[in-house]
Amino acid sequence: MKKNGIIVAFMLGTLGLSATGCSTNSENKTSETSSETATVETVAETVESSAEIKEVIFKKGKLIEVAFLSIKEGMGKQLKEDYFPKVMPIVTEYGGKPLMKIGVKNNYSKDIKAQMVVFFEWPSAVKKEAFEKDPRFIKIKKIRDEALSFLQLSFFEVAKDMPVKLEGNKFYEVYGMSMNKEKGHLMAKYFEKAGPLCSNEYGVDFALSMTPVVVNIKGHHSYTPHTFGIAIWPNAAANKKYFGSDEYAKIKHYKEDALQQMDAWQGAVMLK
Repeated sequence: MKKNGIIVAFMLGTLGLSATGCSTNSENKTSETSSETATVETVAETVESSAEIKEVIFKKGKLIEVAFLSIKEGMGKQLKEDYFPKVMPIVTEYGGKPLMKIGVKNNYSKDIKAQMVVFFEWPSAVKKEAFEKDPRFIKIKKIRDEALSFLQLSFFEVAKDMPVKLEGNKFYEVYGMSMNKEKGHLMAKYFEKAGPLCSNEYGVDFALSMTPVVVNIKGHHSYTPHTFGIAIWPNAAANKKYFGSDEYAKIKHYKEDALQQMDAWQGAVMLK
């Protein structure tokens, strides 16, 4: 089995605003990734030094599954040798395939503590729901569940095909935002200034923007922010510089007033 299929299989069974990245700042950091993420961080650090470039396309009309997950210490072997060989043929039957994965270094989420954020494509919500009900998957699902210390799923769609360039030496920021009912409109004022500033002066690529989709999975409650996506920074230093700048200090109140909840996970794309 190919290595990318193995890693992405951890997730199985498991954005209306433009420029919605550029929204995290270190002063609002709620928690560091725990010591159990050491293995993933080591992988991410290795990938960061790579000049390798790939591209994936998030396609209109497809269901995008995003899995936030952490693996129990010492349980990787069980996933690799006992779960993956059994689940991947079933996934393939339903048209599922991996897109990309991010090794998390910085966690800015109160509720979602994950070592990795994994993106997966399904032909439709109907196919995903059918996979979840397949007796063959139900029989082996406990193998996965026993190996994971955390798993949270979310489902999205894109309004148009969106190619995302995967570069090992870039700094990836995955984010989810939900707006305050009364003051959410203020986010437009924030991005009026922040969008051009981030893009032109800090080299940010607002690579992906998605909106939530309802998928019915028994016993599971999805993470459903109003908008979700990826901002790709040249490096961690550029991210830190922006959020410490005078320009940001002058406009951040718009963002803070507009937001009901903000979650973000930063790290490196895992190309291997």
